[in-house]
Amino acid sequence: MTQTANNYGTVLFELGITKEIVEKTKEIFELTSELPRVLNCPVVSRKEKHRMIERFFPQEIHLFLKELCDHEHMDVIEDVFAAYQNCYDEKNGILRAKMQCAEVPDETQLAQIRNYLAGKYKKTQVELEFEKKPELIAGFVLRVGDIEEDFSIRGRLDRLQQKLTWEVTTWVP
Repeated sequence: MTQTANNYGTVLFELGITKEIVEKTKEIFELTSELPRVLNCPVVSRKEKHRMIERFFPQEIHLFLKELCDHEHMDVIEDVFAAYQNCYDEKNGILRAKMQCAEVPDETQLAQIRNYLAGKYKKTQVELEFEKKPELIAGFVLRVGDIEEDFSIRGRLDRLQQKLTWEVTTWVP
């Protein structure tokens, strides 16, 4: 994500545009891949771009989108939405984490994992995204941003193999 997208995402959040309006705008952009390209195209007049924005998008976000168009930054709109989401999550104490698991945990285990993450990162709410990975054998891998914690059997076996390999290669008779 570029600094430009981060700046626009922060401004969008600070303008007080509601999450619902941002989600609605995001949905409109997802309907066609052509829309961001047309709004960023230098051949299309500024006036026509503004008309399109007024026609297709919620009124609350018109000025923001026009500004994005006028500065030819519509190509980073997806990253702007991601930056907005980061600001929203930070303000509301929400942590987003990814969990790779051999089997999806039951509700009790999920509650324990959420409590662990909430305590560790000092957040009030934890949103988990799941990815099933049978090759983990058992257990799970948690990823928050660029931090990864491996609680899987596959991870333990890999660490054991690495440790044994290191001990064999460093041992000299």
